Amino acid sequence: MSRVEQKAQTRAKILKVARELFVEKGYAKTSIRDVAKEAGVAIGSIHVHFKSKKELLLSCFHDQLAGAVQEGFDTLDTEAPLVKQLTHLCFSLYRAYAEHPELSRVMFTASLFPDEPASDPLLAYFLNEVSGLFRNARERGEIRLLPAEGLRAAQGFFAAYMAVLIGGLSGHWGETSGDKAALAWAAQLEQMLRLQLVGLGADEGLLEEVS
Repeated sequence: MSRVEQKAQTRAKILKVARELFVEKGYAKTSIRDVAKEAGVAIGSIHVHFKSKKELLLSCFHDQLAGAVQEGFDTLDTEAPLVKQLTHLCFSLYRAYAEHPELSRVMFTASLFPDEPASDPLLAYFLNEVSGLFRNARERGEIRLLPAEGLRAAQGFFAAYMAVLIGGLSGHWGETSGDKAALAWAAQLEQMLRLQLVGLGADEGLLEEVS
């Protein structure tokens, strides 16, 4: 095994152990020392990969979401109506959050206010792929108007996704954990998406200033 491979393997092990401890003990009650002991590595080894416990948490969060995003696109029915495709993608993400809602609340909050704001390649990838779904829907005749080649529509969809996620994690939609919760959240989102796609009947001239 090369040094690069060994380093990647150590990082993956640290992330796996950290997530397990965050779920079992809670983020606040888990220390870097706890993670190092359980992973069988020195504390210094953890700091080689992660500057702080918060960065370790955010890395767990990113890996969780990356897996959910990939699963969503891998299992997407490309023949389904746009509203069903978008709801499917969000169900995959909501299910990841609802698996351990208490930890998800902590991870989500931390992700909103990182110590060092930076670009988010996963979000950029997600929005680009969703923009493509909107363009495909236009080609199928499902929608007519699509400013900025779908980017604005993808951003509007993401805003709806976030609103439902916050409501779900806060308990506004009833269930807060498990697949049942994810389904309830997805149902709320689908209603919002149907309204977005149909529109409120405003004058189409409003779109002239959207680029």
